[in-house]
Amino acid sequence: MIKILNQSFTKNLKLISFHSLGLLFVLISCRTPEEIFKNQIKEPVDLPYHSEINFIKSEGDPIKQNVTISGSTLPAQDEILLQEDLGRAFVASIDGWIWKVDLSNNQAEPLIKTPLLPGGMVFHPKNKDIIYMCLSRGKEHATNTSAVPGIYELTISKKELRKIGSRVPLVDKTKEPSDGHIGIFFAKGKETKIPISKLNEINSRNVEKADDLAISRDGERIYFTEPYDHPNAILGVSIQSKQEVLTLGRNGHLWKYDLKDNTVSLMAYQYTYLDGILLEYSNGDFESSILLNELSKSRLIRLHLMGDKEGKDEIVIDGLPGFPDGMDRDSKGRIWIAIPVERSKLITWLHKHPFWKRLVLYIPESLQPVSKKTGLLALSPNGSNPLYFAMHDGSLFFLYNRGCFWKRKIISSGIPRWFQGICYNAIS
Repeated sequence: MIKILNQSFTKNLKLISFHSLGLLFVLISCRTPEEIFKNQIKEPVDLPYHSEINFIKSEGDPIKQNVTISGSTLPAQDEILLQEDLGRAFVASIDGWIWKVDLSNNQAEPLIKTPLLPGGMVFHPKNKDIIYMCLSRGKEHATNTSAVPGIYELTISKKELRKIGSRVPLVDKTKEPSDGHIGIFFAKGKETKIPISKLNEINSRNVEKADDLAISRDGERIYFTEPYDHPNAILGVSIQSKQEVLTLGRNGHLWKYDLKDNTVSLMAYQYTYLDGILLEYSNGDFESSILLNELSKSRLIRLHLMGDKEGKDEIVIDGLPGFPDGMDRDSKGRIWIAIPVERSKLITWLHKHPFWKRLVLYIPESLQPVSKKTGLLALSPNGSNPLYFAMHDGSLFFLYNRGCFWKRKIISSGIPRWFQGICYNAIS
């Protein structure tokens, strides 16, 4: 009996030693996480999965089966803007260039080099020669550039870039949301307008990460999301963004630059990882509400600027199968959301067991798995009902904003025609 016990102990000791060596290897290669991420870990959170979305999920990989990639080779992209009536498209690429694409022959040419990486882009609603865009740091800009993230204006015909704003007012982060509210936001006329010219080192700070933007119908107001304001934040997936998602930090801001009176306003804060944005209208040219993605909580929320629910925020739909990014509406008012990364069951489990998050923070980025699956989700015009959902294995591209983060080449007419050819028929 003693001999058997000794053999069992020896066997288990070898097993323990093997795992100990593995753990020791991980610990040696670990990096020390920023203190802010440790402090952001709070109580357990149960993030559900929306059962209807899984029910309507398309079988197989319809994107891979139906999409043909052709045309000029372009670097990976974050945003695509189409002007099909003019036969052209504009692409924000992670090589730091805005590219112009001729839709008649699929040929692309570099238009203008931006000082930082271009992200979200929109056309001026009344001037087809003007594009507004978000610029943010890339990995190459972390320490060696004087350029500042923010909102910029591009005049296409002149190839001229002009800064709209790169500073925002300081915020009192000790204030907590009121009961019944998700975060803190200001309805129409309740925000504090500060002249951009009055911003200085005492009352304001630089924008850290300008992610996505929307412009009002009259072309006078630009709203943009800042997912978090940690120093030296960079565009795209980074160790910071992963840890922000893991810890569910409430560092998301929504800002407004008023182009008419040259002011900046804080519109919302104390939300988690604000990303994609859409403006909504009831009557006239003034936006009545704002749709936003809380990426790390895999949900869509609405802020009511005016009307019967003025001053209220609400969850529109939650339990999304991935981390929502850019949004757009089609001609029928349906909302299309890019899902760049599928939500793993591991991250869902960690939210329920926050103790383990502290250990995960120490794991090197290279050892942290990220799903390659990417998807498209269509919602009803009010955003509450899922209509279509498809996943792609990531072999062709990752879906981000209104365009795509391509691995290879641009499709001649961009995302909208895929929707027509692949998805519209499925939900019509």
